[in-house]
Amino acid sequence: MSMDTERQRDILLMLFAVQFTLLVLMVQWWWPLLLFPVLLTLHVMKSEYDRRLDEESLL
Repeated sequence: MSMDTERQRDILLMLFAVQFTLLVLMVQWWWPLLLFPVLLTLHVMKSEYDRRLDEESLL
């Protein structure tokens, strides 16, 4: 998969995480479900970190 495709996938995952967070905030008794968008965000951050390390190693 190309880097652009991976970044686009990560952007979509972040949009989903934000929307899910807003939904959980609207229905407050779902607060334990906030773990899911947090884990998605951490996954996206790790993916971006790995991509940037790969870009630096190519230079």
